[in-house]
Amino acid sequence: MRFSIALIALSAAVVAPPPEVDAQDAALRRSLTGSEMRRLEQGRLVARRTSERRGGMLLIGGTSYQVVDLAPNEIWRALRDRPRYLKRMLPQTERMRQIRHTETTRTMRVTHEYGIVSATYAVTFSYDEDAKTVIFRLARDEPRDLRAGWGFIKLRPWGDDGEKTLVSFGMMADVGTGLVSGALRPTLHEWMLKVPWTMKQYLEGSGRSRYDR
Repeated sequence: MRFSIALIALSAAVVAPPPEVDAQDAALRRSLTGSEMRRLEQGRLVARRTSERRGGMLLIGGTSYQVVDLAPNEIWRALRDRPRYLKRMLPQTERMRQIRHTETTRTMRVTHEYGIVSATYAVTFSYDEDAKTVIFRLARDEPRDLRAGWGFIKLRPWGDDGEKTLVSFGMMADVGTGLVSGALRPTLHEWMLKVPWTMKQYLEGSGRSRYDR
């Protein structure tokens, strides 16, 4: 299934979560290969990179998965926490501040730095607590260094006792031209799918005492 189709389906689920959650989880497990399952059980990241042209955009991204040793409710609290903590779960994030918010959305200005390259943009996060899903999209009414970007984070119980979480992440973005149009683009492509891994490092490390209750 193409990433764009999967994202549309997930976006619809955020509006009206389907009742067959167990069936969705079973389908995800069936989609994982034996090698990917072994990587997850070993605490390693599973990443599926993709790229496509859509109109005048050159999109890179894909999906990635990581098992984190905290329950979904605990990770959800972390995702809803203040920006100064949330930024520790995003790769190479130098600064993050909230611009505006509602009961179910939050728009934040984010600055990433990677070597000599930096990118600043605003992104709106939409939260569905029942589905434990975050949909995010570039805020087009704010100044931005990226041309386009959108994606999701979804939390599912993992393991027999439900005390672990499978973090599913998906993203597509047009990062523009310039420095990132050449040899650096593959590195950025790999880096952008590391969000679940970065979450794991923080939540199982310095952030565990804050959310493990």
